[in-house]
Amino acid sequence: MGEAELVAQGVAAMREVVDIPVSVKTRIGIDDQDSYEFLTDFIGIVSEKGGCKDFTIHARKAWLSGLSPKENREIPPLDYPRVYQLKRDFPHLTMAINGGVKTMEEIEAHLQHMDGVMVGREAYQNLTCWLKSTSACLAAAIR
Repeated sequence: MGEAELVAQGVAAMREVVDIPVSVKTRIGIDDQDSYEFLTDFIGIVSEKGGCKDFTIHARKAWLSGLSPKENREIPPLDYPRVYQLKRDFPHLTMAINGGVKTMEEIEAHLQHMDGVMVGREAYQNLTCWLKSTSACLAAAIR
């Protein structure tokens, strides 16, 4: 994320050799680079120069210095409104939100603002619960 031009080059190179969409997952900031302008610049460069149209945005910033990967999943606060604003500012891009999602109700709430929701650890830590919830949603959709 700290080198948007390099990410854009990587995305462009991948797009040249595959026939499927290339997506980028990122956080809302890194270390002290966490202004909204930094985030929008990153998305703008990667989408315009790299041709990426699909993004998954983790609603936490990452501390690359000072926090372990485990701590980075828990300590930086979630900032869903920032991700929602990003989607409003880039309506032509497909954006999913990630981070701290634990229930189907939370998914439904996020989908009021976003194109998709990525569920991470919760899906495998509570697999039975998620399978039941997913089955219920699919059954309701089929009816």
